[in-house]
Amino acid sequence: MLRPHLYKIAALTALLFAGNTFAQTTLSAILTNGQENPPTVPTMASGGARPASFGTASFVINAAQTSMTFTATITNIDFTGQQTADPNDDLKNAHIHASATVTPTTNGPVVWGFFGAPYNDNNPNDVVIIPLMSVTPFAPPAVGGTISGKWDAPEGNATTLAAQLPNILAGRAYINFHTTQFGGGEIRGNLTLAPNITTNSGLPPATLNTAYTQTLAANGGATPYTWSVVSGTLPAGLSLSSDGVISGTPTAAGTSTFTVNVTGSAASFASKTFNLAVVPPLDFTSALRVAHVVDAAGFVTQFAIANLETTAVNFQFKFWGDSGNVMNFPILNGTPGSLAGTLAPGATVFAQTAGTSSPLAQGWAEVASSGRVSVLANYFRTGVPSNADSEASVLGTRSGNSIQLPFDNTQGFITGVALSNTNAFQTLVITVTASAEAGAPSTSTTISLPPHGHTSFLLTSQLAATAGQRGSLRFTANSPDIAAVGLRFGPRNSFTSLGSFQ
Repeated sequence: MLRPHLYKIAALTALLFAGNTFAQTTLSAILTNGQENPPTVPTMASGGARPASFGTASFVINAAQTSMTFTATITNIDFTGQQTADPNDDLKNAHIHASATVTPTTNGPVVWGFFGAPYNDNNPNDVVIIPLMSVTPFAPPAVGGTISGKWDAPEGNATTLAAQLPNILAGRAYINFHTTQFGGGEIRGNLTLAPNITTNSGLPPATLNTAYTQTLAANGGATPYTWSVVSGTLPAGLSLSSDGVISGTPTAAGTSTFTVNVTGSAASFASKTFNLAVVPPLDFTSALRVAHVVDAAGFVTQFAIANLETTAVNFQFKFWGDSGNVMNFPILNGTPGSLAGTLAPGATVFAQTAGTSSPLAQGWAEVASSGRVSVLANYFRTGVPSNADSEASVLGTRSGNSIQLPFDNTQGFITGVALSNTNAFQTLVITVTASAEAGAPSTSTTISLPPHGHTSFLLTSQLAATAGQRGSLRFTANSPDIAAVGLRFGPRNSFTSLGSFQ
């Protein structure tokens, strides 16, 4: 840390104002014969058994709570009357039921009908006016189909959506599909608050023949969650565990698209489609270097990564601590130590730390990419408006064996320096030489850094003769493996960056 007493400020807080509206609400239902009251056992008109019917449904109540859209996929109920020769499985009616007394084992009245009778999708009639209500039968020989609809605010079976929202949100509602055999309902499922999958659909890329781990995250609904792949396939060599961890070693390059389902303990579920690219290993020998990264209570490092190419570029960060070991540098809303992705042509992405590490986390980073990128590191304090000017930015640079920095320890300023050894195999002995502007004799010291090691210090602690002086610093070594950054701290605790020259 360049100046520990500067970083005693509260963690970064993002302020988001959403007004007085409600958030969009997602619910789900898993429909089975056993949830009917009483439970149903499907049979054919001839008396023989027919396959059990089942299904899933998802619902979205808009932010204004003026409509609820849904999609249900049902298996082994005849949606057209012609999918099977047996009449018992023909779909006759489909409704949403709700009341203040509904429970998973208690029936309730129809509050909105969307197939057959009563039919309440008429204000507007989405079948004719807005084709959101649709029935899509499965292709033969499968039996069943998908049905979707929209309960608008004016609609309802002697009621309205607004009147039923308290019941729906409290779990006192169910969706019911009625057949010729079971006029009171063949399959049913309670509406339950669904989990929300929070992991971005574009997953961090995996590297070919390199171990990969990514944990999927969700909130809401009822825990514990169970995860599964429901369509598509993961990259070869990777698998998804039931607790939501994608892991393994990818064996082929390319991009895979797959849909994942998360199921909560109360028959709630959600699905999301992900993209995961497997890329060839990136070359870190010519990577950009960020000579200082730090996270502490109230102090944040932010990265801006820009693609300078006209084609997509993959990038990956590696973080190293003071001792030269891999560092799990904290990344806000990401996996510690993991910062990688794919950038579209000309695109820029930002990432930053949380500003909460205690004790502080510090080191340096190298950034490899499949094309030309630019990396900007911003250091700033958070939480105190009076210090809003306390920010410094440095560009990611190549390492070298002779790097020069200006320094300024006059008028109450003081210079901090961070140095990194970008060599993975050998200790680096760096000579630091300070030449004062006023023509005073130069002064020097040496600093030894282990492979991939890092250090940071106030200049006057290493070279006392620079107190009250300004001038230039020269860092030299016998191999081109130095990365350096300087910060100038002001008398009012503001700070600015000092660019390096090679």
